[in-house]
Parts: sequence; structure tokens; C-alpha cells
Amino acid sequence: MKRENKEADSKSVVLVGIDFSEHSRDILRAAADIAGPAGSELHLVYVLPGELLGASRADKELRFATQLDSARQDLDRFAMEVASSVKRLAGHIRLGAADVEIAQVASDIGADLIVVGTHGRTGLDRLLLGSVAASLVRNAPCPVLTWRPKSMPIWSQIAPPCPDCLAAQRRTARSALWCERHSQHHPRAHTYYEVPESYGIGSQTFR
Repeated sequence: MKRENKEADSKSVVLVGIDFSEHSRDILRAAADIAGPAGSELHLVYVLPGELLGASRADKELRFATQLDSARQDLDRFAMEVASSVKRLAGHIRLGAADVEIAQVASDIGADLIVVGTHGRTGLDRLLLGSVAASLVRNAPCPVLTWRPKSMPIWSQIAPPCPDCLAAQRRTARSALWCERHSQHHPRAHTYYEVPESYGIGSQTFR
């Protein structure tokens, strides 16, 4: 019994929001990597809009059925791309407000983490740029990881990385993080050290 409880405690349950946009596959792979293969669960959720326009009730029902079938096929196709990397894989299609439905699924399945995208201009991803992402961070029943591609324009408050430092990281397989110039004087004063100290070169203070 103790062994079973230990295995249950070690299981990772990750929920990822999918909208089939340009970077959805990257977000899905990131979520699968976080979930890991050992006893893990990865759940994909796609949220259909709460209001479906139509001239009549029958028209709305037909549109919903069509969208539901299309979403199911797309979700299945995405899921199969990471099926071999996790122990258990499941898909969820919900209708309503994106933040509420994603949080509800997370609550229903006991998710340990929600992964959502913060890029793009269409569908769920467009909503996640603003109120939906903020709402999930405030209200979700578990931690929320927001994913964005490294190709996005850098924030104006952040200086671009030093090409010489990047070259030093590649050349030394990241055993050195700074170029010769920045190892002596870094433009932003900070203290750098490695743990344990015996692993690296101890503490360095850049001024």
C-alpha cells in the first residue's frame, strides 16, 4: 500500500490549453516535457466559444456539432504527436469562457500545472494575451505556466544578450556563462555563484 501511495504522489498531471494556432505544437511539446514519462498524465483542452451565431436553434446546433467534430479531429491529431512521451493522454473540449473552462478542467482532474500560450492573434491564444491569462494566474486551482516563443521581440527593458557571452557558453558547454570582459565587469551589478561551491568557482560579485 505504501508503494502505491508513493507512485500516486509522484504522478504529474499537466493540463495544456490548445488552440491549433502556429505555436500550439511547441506549447504541447513543452507541456509533454514537463509532464515527463514516468507515471505522468497530459491533458489537452480546447475551448469553443460560448456563443455560436446562427439564424435559428437548429442552425446553432448544426454549427456546434460541426465545430465539435472538427475540434475533436484536430485535438486527436495533436495528441498523437506526443502520445509516446507520456503514460496517459486525454483530450477535453469545453464550451464557454476560456478561463473558467480551463480552470474547471484543472479542478476536475486534479491538475498539478496548467500550461498556456501567450502569443498569436487568433482564437484562444489571442484571449490569453490579456484577461484570460491574468484570470487563470489569479484563480486557477494550481500553478500556471505561460509559454511564449523565444522568437518574440525582446522587451525594451531587457538588454540583448552579449554575443561574446553566448559564444563562451557554446564553446565551454555552459561551464562558463560570461565572456572575459563580463567576467570582470558586468553591466548590471549582481552576485553570481554556483551550488555547491566546489562545483564551480565560488562566488563572484560583478561591479
